[in-house]
Amino acid sequence: MNNIIAFFMIALFSSSVSAQWKIETFSQDANQNEVKSATVRNEEGFELAIFKTAEGIVWLDFSLSDNNFDELSQNELPIFQIDDKKPVKMIRGFTATIVPADEGIEAIVVNDNQSISTHKDFSFNHIIAERLPERVICPIWQGESRPHLGTIDALLNGKEVEFKYTLLNDTKGQTSFNLEGAKEAISDAIFN
Repeated sequence: MNNIIAFFMIALFSSSVSAQWKIETFSQDANQNEVKSATVRNEEGFELAIFKTAEGIVWLDFSLSDNNFDELSQNELPIFQIDDKKPVKMIRGFTATIVPADEGIEAIVVNDNQSISTHKDFSFNHIIAERLPERVICPIWQGESRPHLGTIDALLNGKEVEFKYTLLNDTKGQTSFNLEGAKEAISDAIFN
């Protein structure tokens, strides 16, 4: 009897975790092109969304918790890491794009003084991201002919993605999202 109760408790917990990932739709542009988004919100109120635009680009959208009025740092954007994969540092630039290890990014990295940086930390992969006060969005796949970091595959097969972030007041924080149930939701959003 205890085994049956334990089985139902595990099944209930697993389905509630999987149920965190859901599909949402939104209009992408003036033509009302509908886009599907695989979205999850963690217990702290942070949100992660993965979606594919009509142009075929797959984006990762990380939002701060809506439980407060925090804003992300203007220049020190979040870092995310899926399981034990190489961390990915989002950097501010003029065009959101994936930066392969063998391409230079020095000409487009801007620091607090609005000057050009010549430093690239190779302990991270890099993606040039678009920053809004409460969220950051970056491409994770731009097509077969463009480089990618394997982020989609890692999200589909991973267990957890962790984000480290810096707020406008220089406070540092971190949050994570369970990837259980992500495979089905992300597949539905970007492959269908």
